[in-house]
Amino acid sequence: MFHESFSLNRPAMSLILPILANGGDEATFSAALRDSLGANYVKAMPRYARSCGLVEFGLPKLTPLGQHVLAHDPSLTLPATQWLMHYHLSAPSGPGPRFWHDLTVRLPDYDATFSSNDLTEEVGKSVETTQGRTLAERSLRTCATIYTGTYTKPEGLGALHLVQEAPDGYRLGDAEPVPLGVLAYALAHYWERRYGHVQTRNLSDLSEPGGFGRLFFLSQFALNKALRALTRRGVLELWQQAPPHQVTKPPKPAALLEEIYDD
Repeated sequence: MFHESFSLNRPAMSLILPILANGGDEATFSAALRDSLGANYVKAMPRYARSCGLVEFGLPKLTPLGQHVLAHDPSLTLPATQWLMHYHLSAPSGPGPRFWHDLTVRLPDYDATFSSNDLTEEVGKSVETTQGRTLAERSLRTCATIYTGTYTKPEGLGALHLVQEAPDGYRLGDAEPVPLGVLAYALAHYWERRYGHVQTRNLSDLSEPGGFGRLFFLSQFALNKALRALTRRGVLELWQQAPPHQVTKPPKPAALLEEIYDD
């Protein structure tokens, strides 16, 4: 329950990055803001910062991505930044919570709308599958609520239009385009975590249910189009002379940081 019942809040998270960059720690952040934001709130926001890939786990310091974001978008307002925050929250191997990944890859399977009950049930399945236990209904519902709140509130990731409120629940929105630099960096991170040093994978692996494309709600056509664009940038190669079509390993994520805000 890393979230302490609060949805992601970018303005609050943006206060953490310069504190850590200047040698402070979470205690400094908490001491400065506890009176105005509350003790639980100041616990939750650093945890979100970790889950978004901006702060190292176990260390009061920024990740290389966090340092790059602080230098280029300290207010966390640009779509590229918000897409990467979404990606890290949803990546299958972390740093976000597993239920976040499971909800993200499941949503495109709903034909029209989905309800809070649907999401609560999905969180329950995720916890039971990955941890072999159950949580109280109230805890499961809170996880579903902070997920939708993160994507519908303007102070969260609402600007991406991934999820929208509907009369009978929620529906997928008309999402903002994913910048190519974001896809390049995210694919490098995804490959490193899922495939390690493997140099090629079948192209279909990235577009399968639960695969890389699902994290950005991309169809197979849209994903293949983006990958072809990345080949023109020299990020990877596609081998499509004969099936099975394959894609080559991209560079390490650190080598692609400068691509993020180039679009």
